[in-house]
Amino acid sequence: MPALGWLGAGLLAACADSETPLARGDRLWADSAFPAALAEYRLSYARSGSVEALARVAHGYAVTGQFERSRESYDELLRRAPEYTDQAAFDYLDLAERAQQRSDRYGMAGAVEAALALRPGLPVEDMTMTLARYYAGTGAVDRAVEYYDRALATAPADSVAGLLYELAGVQQARGNCRQAVELLSAFRERVPETDPRSEQARYTIGSCAWQMARTAIAAEPVRALALLETVNQLGIPATVQAEAWFERGEILLGQGRNQEALGAYLQALQQARTPRGQLAERARQRIDELRFGRRPGGPGAEPESTGPGTHNRTRT
Repeated sequence: MPALGWLGAGLLAACADSETPLARGDRLWADSAFPAALAEYRLSYARSGSVEALARVAHGYAVTGQFERSRESYDELLRRAPEYTDQAAFDYLDLAERAQQRSDRYGMAGAVEAALALRPGLPVEDMTMTLARYYAGTGAVDRAVEYYDRALATAPADSVAGLLYELAGVQQARGNCRQAVELLSAFRERVPETDPRSEQARYTIGSCAWQMARTAIAAEPVRALALLETVNQLGIPATVQAEAWFERGEILLGQGRNQEALGAYLQALQQARTPRGQLAERARQRIDELRFGRRPGGPGAEPESTGPGTHNRTRT
C-alpha cells in the first residue's frame, strides 16, 4: 500500500507538471486567486503570444484594478481580435464604477472615456454629474458642458435647478455670457428668491447682460435694448445703472420713441453718481432737446429734429 501511495503522488506531480500556464491560470481564476491567475496568463502569453492568453491578461488586469495595463493589453488585443470590443468596454465601465466608489474621479474619467471610445452609446448616467464636475474643475470646459447636458437629459425634476446653476457657472467661465444668462434665467424660474444662490444668479445675469448690451448697441439695438432693460430691472451692476439708462434713452430716441427716451434720460440723470459729471451733462442735453427742441450750445441755437436716427449725430 505505501508503494501505491508513492505511485499516486508521482502521477499527480506528473499531471501538475504537464498543466499549461493557461490551464493553471483558469484553475486559479476559478478559485478567485486573481493575481496568481494573472501571473499564469502573462506567462502563457509570453510563451505563446495567443489571442486567448492576451484576452485573459487584459481582463485580469481589469479585475485587479490596473486600468492602464488593462488598456494597453486591450489595445493590442483589439488590433488582433476586434470581437473582444464588448468585453473591453464593459471591463472599462467596471473599472470606472470602482473608481467612483473610492472617489477617484481621475481614474473614473479615464475609464469612462476608454469605454465610450469603444461603444459611444453605453449608459453612464449614474456617473455624468461626477464627470461634469471633474471636467469643470480641470478646466476641460467642452467636456464638462457635454456631461452637464447629458445629466440634464436624465435628471429628476428636483435636481434640474442645481444643474442649471452649475452649468451656467461653467459657461460664464468659458466666456459664453449668453448661455449663462439663459441658464440662470431658467434657474431663477425654478427656485424661490430665498434660495441662497439666487443673489449670485442675479449678479451674474446683470453683469453678463451689461457686457452683451455694450457690444450689441451699434449692430443689434433691439437686442441691446432688451439687455439694458434687464440690467435696470435687476439693478445690477449698481455702478452702471445711470449709463444703462442713458444708453436705453439713446436707442429709444433713435427709434422715435421720444417720451420713453425722455423717461430714460431722467432716470440716468437721477442715478448719475456725479451730478455735474459728463454723463449727467449729456443726459441734461438730451432732456433739453426733447422738452424744448434745444440743441447743445445755449439759448437761441437752432432746434434739432429729435426724430428717429438723429441722436447719433449729436452724441458726445
